[in-house]
Amino acid sequence: MTTQIVIHAGFHKTGTTSVQAMLRENADLLTPHLRVFLKEHFEDLTTKARTFSIDPNEKTLRRVVRAALSFFETIDPQDSRPVLISSEDLSGHMPGRHGLECYDSAGLVMKCLSEAALAHFGTDTDLTFYFSTRDADAWMRSTWWQNLRSTRLTLDFEAYRAQFDDARGFQDILGEVADDVAPAKVVSTSLDVSAERSLGPLHPLIDLFDLPDFDMSELTVLPPENVQPDIGIDAVFLALNRSGLPEKDIQEAKRSIRKMARRISP
Repeated sequence: MTTQIVIHAGFHKTGTTSVQAMLRENADLLTPHLRVFLKEHFEDLTTKARTFSIDPNEKTLRRVVRAALSFFETIDPQDSRPVLISSEDLSGHMPGRHGLECYDSAGLVMKCLSEAALAHFGTDTDLTFYFSTRDADAWMRSTWWQNLRSTRLTLDFEAYRAQFDDARGFQDILGEVADDVAPAKVVSTSLDVSAERSLGPLHPLIDLFDLPDFDMSELTVLPPENVQPDIGIDAVFLALNRSGLPEKDIQEAKRSIRKMARRISP
């Protein structure tokens, strides 16, 4: 029996949170047709992948290998349903943190995942790595906002963007991943395209599976998750980050402001 596996491994700020929210929301409808594994099912693996992204060496890579093997051992190879695995953290930490400019570690981590999957399910496994991407400028601004609200980032957007002038883009990383996981397939869809589909960024992912008895129209569609409010609070967060206030007070202020923003958002 050939098992189909799709690993949705990135990238951050390309609709991944929305995809995972819809997978959770529709779990009852999907379970008879598809086995879905999200970050909570393999937290040790994502932890090891993030660690490797900021400290790439043989020791941290071996830890990724062991975590990948352990995770795949939890999946029944005799179950005929295809497998979907989704977490952007499999590609490492988000660029803009820990001095990272791009996803340099993604290729080797995906190679570990590929080898672990084939070792458990067999060399005839139908394995695909799927990556959601995004227009470069929109992605850069979205990562700036994410880092601004989650860390003590003190750079304005223009200074933040300048850090990435020499960074490799999505297509370069995807090409490297394809070389590392061959003959497994690597496919990608831009959020700019998938956002126009009826299921948003989940749609091209579900399209990868052959589910003849599944009606996608039954799925509950959720609004986009983790979207930056367009009401100027980025300037407020930047001022907070640059202030001398204690970290605890800044995080509390950010939570309160985001709560207010959600109340007035359309």
